[in-house]
Amino acid sequence: MKRIATAVLSLCLSLSAWAGAWGEGSFDNDDALDWVEVCAQAAGPEVVSEALQSALKSEMIEAPDGSVAVAAAEVIAAARGKASPALPAQLQAWLDKQPKEKIAALAPQASEALERVKDPTVSELRQLWSEGKASPWLARIAELEARLRR
Repeated sequence: MKRIATAVLSLCLSLSAWAGAWGEGSFDNDDALDWVEVCAQAAGPEVVSEALQSALKSEMIEAPDGSVAVAAAEVIAAARGKASPALPAQLQAWLDKQPKEKIAALAPQASEALERVKDPTVSELRQLWSEGKASPWLARIAELEARLRR
């Protein structure tokens, strides 16, 4: 019984790198979903640029800011016509009312933010994923980066 409990605990720990995350997807955490609500209620596209700023300017990127930067990068990819199937419907509805060209033009900043979010020397989110299983998370980030480049 002790082995089963240990195996279950190990599985649970490997599924998420920190409390509030249930998977490695861009929207599989509370911080990203909280930002989705903020974004969906925003009047304009500035909310996307603002979401990248902590990842771009902070000496050390805290995990919530990293998660929000990843979610913002997903919106930028969607504005470029490369939306993730996991993009929340409310974000797509919001994006449909926004100037997509202005959001799509943020792709270089999003790519730079993702580079920093992946760097364990400056990203708490990356450090947390290193405690769990980083490979699936890094693969998702690489896929997002590819969608930003296309």
